[in-house]
Amino acid sequence: MPDNHRAVHDSDEDASMLANLMTAAAAYALRCGVPLEDVADAAGLEPHELVAAPERVSDDAVAHILRLLQDRRPDEPAALAMVAAAPLHFLGPFEPLARLVPDLRAGIETFVYFRSVLSTTAVLEFIEDPPGPMLRLEHPNDELFGPENAEMGLAMGARAVAEAFGLPGALRGVWFSHAPSAPLERYDAAFRVPVRFDAPCNALLFHAHRLSDPIDPDAGARLRVVRAHLELVRRQLEQQGDPPELQEIRDAAARNAAQGDFTSTGLASQLGVSERTLQRRTVGLDRSVRSIIDEVREVTAREMLADDGLTTYAIALALGYSTDSAFRRAFRRWTGTSPAQYRRSLAPSSA
Repeated sequence: MPDNHRAVHDSDEDASMLANLMTAAAAYALRCGVPLEDVADAAGLEPHELVAAPERVSDDAVAHILRLLQDRRPDEPAALAMVAAAPLHFLGPFEPLARLVPDLRAGIETFVYFRSVLSTTAVLEFIEDPPGPMLRLEHPNDELFGPENAEMGLAMGARAVAEAFGLPGALRGVWFSHAPSAPLERYDAAFRVPVRFDAPCNALLFHAHRLSDPIDPDAGARLRVVRAHLELVRRQLEQQGDPPELQEIRDAAARNAAQGDFTSTGLASQLGVSERTLQRRTVGLDRSVRSIIDEVREVTAREMLADDGLTTYAIALALGYSTDSAFRRAFRRWTGTSPAQYRRSLAPSSA
């Protein structure tokens, strides 16, 4: 039976991303012949809930499904097989990132900036010093969730580099800090580069000379457009006649937005205070941290929707959402209308 004590993500963007991954993991498990009842039980859901593809799932649902699949198919790395079988859009914001950045280095750096889209608790670090360049991945629940969690994350990154970025030869190796769950040759075949286990960390290692490889010669201009919109938002917020302390918090939120950070933790860090102190300050201003961050999001969204060259998916990514559906729900909550309706309202009426 489902474990009702499992934690469920609170934010819409975390829930949407997690639900996408759970759907991919569940679909793959079912294709491999695992009974629906067993998959649903592993996910902490009733079978009819799993079939309905719920938007909110427990934070360990994917890990439990992959562990179940790994136990049933011990000769196959379950997480790697699931990622390879899933449609690319199930695997997060990689495709729209490829349309925003000019080269591999910028792609890796931008993905690190937007790490909160994938997980608010995951640590992503781009390290260029030896033995790098590498993208290091760490999650506080890795030990609890098992090795499949790290294997899924690095498999997603490797597939993004090969397919979304179109640079399959950029990787030179993969590190895992745990022992293998399946025969070593299955990992080498999946990543097509040497895979090291019991390594110092979980990481994708890149060829240094490939970091400047272009992804899209026109994408750099689009990234500058996004940054320009965010700078405009910051200046607009500065012009509001609010108390200096509130303006300082708004300005910090806008600066974080330019880095894809829409978290309360990031805002507190930008201001050089603890989250508890930040909460006290906003309460004293008759506001909340979330309302200030959402205000920045709303103003940014309105500015970006005025640019017909930006898709709602790209805007959702820039605002820290993993899917455009999560962005559409938020925008309707803010404005009472959909992004598409708002964009149409900006178009000049024909005489």
